[in-house]
Amino acid sequence: MSEALEEVEAENPSAYPHSIQAGIPTLGETPKGWTRYRLGDLLHKVERPAKLVDTETYQLVTAKRNRGGIVAREVLRGDQIRTKTQFFVEAGDFLISNRQISHGACGVVPGSLHRAVVSNEYTAFHTADALDPEFLNALSHSIYFQQTCFHSSIGVHVEKLVFRLQDWMGWEFDIPPLQEQKSIVAVLNAWDQTIDQTERLIFAKRQRKMGVVGLAMFDAGARRGFLRDLADVNPRNAKVQAETIVSFVGMEDVSEAGALVTKTDRIRGPLGSGYTQFVDGDILIAKITPCFENGKGALANGLTNGVGFGTTEFHVMRPHNPADADYLHQVTLTRSFRIAGERQMSGSAGQRRVPPEFIEDFPIFVVGDNARRTIGNLLASIDTELSALGTQATQWRLQKHGLMQKLLTGERLLGENFL
Repeated sequence: MSEALEEVEAENPSAYPHSIQAGIPTLGETPKGWTRYRLGDLLHKVERPAKLVDTETYQLVTAKRNRGGIVAREVLRGDQIRTKTQFFVEAGDFLISNRQISHGACGVVPGSLHRAVVSNEYTAFHTADALDPEFLNALSHSIYFQQTCFHSSIGVHVEKLVFRLQDWMGWEFDIPPLQEQKSIVAVLNAWDQTIDQTERLIFAKRQRKMGVVGLAMFDAGARRGFLRDLADVNPRNAKVQAETIVSFVGMEDVSEAGALVTKTDRIRGPLGSGYTQFVDGDILIAKITPCFENGKGALANGLTNGVGFGTTEFHVMRPHNPADADYLHQVTLTRSFRIAGERQMSGSAGQRRVPPEFIEDFPIFVVGDNARRTIGNLLASIDTELSALGTQATQWRLQKHGLMQKLLTGERLLGENFL
């Protein structure tokens, strides 16, 4: 490890972005049946110089941080490409960005980008017979791999590190037999497919919700009105006796999907003044930027003793009829509500606020009572499904990440059924 990097870590050990793994790379005992190799014995640099022609067009690619893979950039003519030293890459190459490899900018070139071009700030590799390219792609997600990239770089600023390729080639890696590599890749791909299917389902349900919102909440044949026709904004509340246990909700307790994620029980007495009071069935709407634009808010339900307190960063909307709560909450989640609110904000940069008058005067189509409740219930049920699917996808990503780290280090070995 260089003295410069030691100084950076000592000065601010928490300064690194999430893409960096700054720990010391350490290998334990080589797993049974695996072999320890120098990285330089597994990777062979590939160079295919591209002589650019001014009138011809070329596909450029980039390596995304956080092991996001190799993706397309723009298509340019030869005379539009500033860096004239370019190289062709081919499908199956393992490509790294020398400038961004410490941030995990690497991956296998997909077939769709065969014969794209990159500058000399990238390095392309072929793997030796002992290393499957797809396993190497998976291996790049291991903490050890990421640490070797960071500790093969020098510099005093994490965004300006210089990658020393020859140093990196000297690191040792424990590699399983080829068949086990392919089995590990197959297991991880199965997890990816499951996660991808869940994300596709989430996308489909979001599209369905948008369709319901467009058809049901913007009914041109309905009576025109305003939110104030169905609710009060920042209503007066009955005093809550001291020592009463109530729910406390901060901005961090509500999601950008308009859900109440967490709440904390507190005794009313110590809260003092300067808090927003609300009750079950009220709708919380963030009044400050960027929380308002991002959809922060919630329908308050399940409050301790039916009462909640929050910071003054919330507006409170209380339905005239509690049965309209779901419908009105969904109105506040629409894109048109957010865009209109942004235009009404006032205040200094970074502290702009949505005035309560905007909410009261927001125009709506006032559909019938039964229709409002049916629409509200339907949209709320879709939100519940989306929340459950989102939680499931997050859990699967975490489980896959944990399993992957164990498989790639040999801490967990696949049984014979997988080989």
